[in-house]
Amino acid sequence: MGSTTQILPLRCGTIRAPANALEVDGVGDLTLPVYAYLITHPSGRTMLFDAGLAPSHHDQTVSKVFRNELPEGHDVAARVLAAGFDPARVEGIVASHSHYDHIGGIALVPNARIFIHQKEDLRELDTGHDLVRTDDSLDLFGDGSAEVFATPGHTCGHQSVRVWREGGADILAGDACYFCRSLDREDTDQPYPFDKAQYLETKRRLVQMRADGNFIVPGHDESFLDNIPRGSAIRVSPLSRL
Repeated sequence: MGSTTQILPLRCGTIRAPANALEVDGVGDLTLPVYAYLITHPSGRTMLFDAGLAPSHHDQTVSKVFRNELPEGHDVAARVLAAGFDPARVEGIVASHSHYDHIGGIALVPNARIFIHQKEDLRELDTGHDLVRTDDSLDLFGDGSAEVFATPGHTCGHQSVRVWREGGADILAGDACYFCRSLDREDTDQPYPFDKAQYLETKRRLVQMRADGNFIVPGHDESFLDNIPRGSAIRVSPLSRL
């Protein structure tokens, strides 16, 4: 275990969809990675940010356009185990929001509390886990090393996580921005956010955070793996890629 809080990206499946379902003016089809992030504290405590697809999603199409693939051994529990950690000892899962590709694997992490914003819709979340309804900010480990903070717009209760490190923070943005390039567009690049005004305001905040030296990790763009700055809390492994 390192001396600082660390983030391990875990690739937990793939979604294929028409580009225009995900990005205004998108052309053709896109293949999107689905991620969960294992956050490890120096004390040995572990948390997850999101949980990826459920095994039942494999080879299924959702909303007629989102085609899901989850190879054997790529679900969140298998990935956590492969990283050398016990899924049964993961203490909590911060759900960025309640869309299926972010909460699908929650049932595979049996003893985790689920941290989900108080404004987020719970209709898709029925796992029997203990729920913690977060507000606009939460000190995740109680020592200031990682913060859950509200980033609404994609959904009404969307939230992100920042892990502090020397020189700034690594920000797991979830679907507050789908792609690295999302932050370079001034428009509402997502075709169907819950609230366009909130989405744009959140995106502007992320742009400013990036300008202040923080590293923004988007929801569905693996290119971030090749641009991780020196000193980042993110540790890339073969589990981060398909």
